[in-house]
Amino acid sequence: MNGLKTKIIPRERYIGKIRPHIGKPYIKILKGVRRGGKSTILKMIAEEISAKDPDANIVFIDFELYSNAEIADADKLYRRVSGSVKEDVTNVLMIDEVQEVKGWEKVIASFYNEGVFDIYITGSNSRLLSSEFSTYISGRYVSFDIQTLSFSECLDFKKTIEEVFLGLFNIESLSFSERLDLRKIIENGASEEDIFGIMQHQGGFPVIWVSDYSDSDAYAVIRDIYSSIVLRDIVQKHGLRNDVALKRMVAFLCDNIANPTSLNNIYEGLSREYGRMRKETVYKFCEYLEEAFIFYRVEEEGLKGKALLSPKYKFYLSDLGIKNALLGYRSDDISKHLENIVFLEMKSRGYDITIGNVNGNEVDFVCKRDNSRIYIQVAYRLSSERTIEREFGNLKMIQDGYPKYVVTMDPDWTAGDLDGIKFIHVKEFLKMKL
Repeated sequence: MNGLKTKIIPRERYIGKIRPHIGKPYIKILKGVRRGGKSTILKMIAEEISAKDPDANIVFIDFELYSNAEIADADKLYRRVSGSVKEDVTNVLMIDEVQEVKGWEKVIASFYNEGVFDIYITGSNSRLLSSEFSTYISGRYVSFDIQTLSFSECLDFKKTIEEVFLGLFNIESLSFSERLDLRKIIENGASEEDIFGIMQHQGGFPVIWVSDYSDSDAYAVIRDIYSSIVLRDIVQKHGLRNDVALKRMVAFLCDNIANPTSLNNIYEGLSREYGRMRKETVYKFCEYLEEAFIFYRVEEEGLKGKALLSPKYKFYLSDLGIKNALLGYRSDDISKHLENIVFLEMKSRGYDITIGNVNGNEVDFVCKRDNSRIYIQVAYRLSSERTIEREFGNLKMIQDGYPKYVVTMDPDWTAGDLDGIKFIHVKEFLKMKL
């Protein structure tokens, strides 16, 4: 199965971004939550390099493997890599979860300055590009944020599974009735609606999509992933003696994804539910959870040219499966889930995202990339005049020519235009090119 995993979940959305930088004289950095697919993408890049240059010397070090645990400091890492250099060939260095090595920044900077390797590194910490590392390699790297599987990737996975399944048969040798049986098996597979439903419940961690998990089995796997992240990237890294308060905070934030808030509101909410906590602890824990890519914080932006005096923000999960694994799936939260899914979709497409504020009226997402932008409102249903006026009216206040969308699951609002604002079903929005 291990040999199949890199083939059955194509990640062209990221490979396509990285491909133009292969062989270029700067460091390629892949960042994102643990088990989100960075390792597989790195292996896919290695396969592409080997296919084009069979003589290339690819030094691949995966710090998720126990066999590499002895490379615990910068000196050992430098000696290990230096001893792997070959003459008269292209040398490629790939290090997975590089933050596991203390002092890795100086080693990577040194190899870059020596000019021997084409360098690729991955990390599960948002502070990978800290001020210290940036000082060493300022202007000499390009970074990529890697998300768990998007809806389109889940659909691609399903299609590839069917192709692999069909490849097990010699179609020409089958009888007519056997071919009909095989066709029924394929046609009775998961529909787009099924795939979207599974994604709402189980999220997009790639390991979930290589097997046909029930919700309870998937949640057990996700809880293990979450526990590993908390232990390695927060508890051990920051020397926490007791993680009870941290777990309470995670539960609170999971329960409040997509709700406008502030650190003070979080502090007061936690204090009401669990008793008084130190405000400094709440602030620190927020920082740790963001560093570990468990949550993303999205800030509010004024869209009328005036700075907001007290801007709020929202928290979104890096994978919706984490919330459901910890708190259980709740159908009443579907509006929050929908907003989280759209947020991750736009982030995976490389947009910088803020919350819009138009004279006190909220626009869910202001998405910017290069010199363009897209405004998005997310609404589970558009079942009342009041809801329609709010969702479309807030976008109408923005007087510019950039695209504006209302994304919904309402079956009566699948696709169309209302006063220049497009409305579209979420499944179609997640598949469309922007």
